[in-house]
Amino acid sequence: MAIDEARLETLLLQVQSQGDAVGDVTDAGYREAFIAAKEALEMLIDERENWRQMVARATEEFQGDEGI
Repeated sequence: MAIDEARLETLLLQVQSQGDAVGDVTDAGYREAFIAAKEALEMLIDERENWRQMVARATEEFQGDEGI
């Protein structure tokens, strides 16, 4: 699964806009910024796990082909 870069950018922009609106701080604003940041981090964590699995798979294939 690849990162939906448009969605990630939207989430990060949402976090930025909430941070910029610090003069209008409300509990709802904090909650929205937190949720957007959490979703962006979850996307990155999922992608990291996918990369880890691909590297492990490639390593296993290489070792199998080379007889190591």
